[in-house]
Amino acid sequence: MEEAFRLDLNQSWEAIDIKTGHAVLIPKGSHRAIRMLLKGPHDQIEENYLVVTVQHEGTLVLAGLREAFWRQWEGHYIPELRVTIREMTEKPHPPLKKRP
Repeated sequence: MEEAFRLDLNQSWEAIDIKTGHAVLIPKGSHRAIRMLLKGPHDQIEENYLVVTVQHEGTLVLAGLREAFWRQWEGHYIPELRVTIREMTEKPHPPLKKRP
């Protein structure tokens, strides 16, 4: 089972497209994120990333933040950065029952 997190941003934040290595923005708001072990785009060293799906130039891409970068925020609210990262404890909502 993958580790899931909630990433709350009060401003857009720059990350990388994990497939191309290009810069993408994670928009302001609340995002579901997962932890993934990936090879860095430049040095090909395996490292953990916090990954969210974002819309970039009309397509969905996976935007990643390096673990060394985001672990310092985990479980903390940092006013200067306006970022909160915490483990997700939410359970999926049960499907709504349709009335006959």
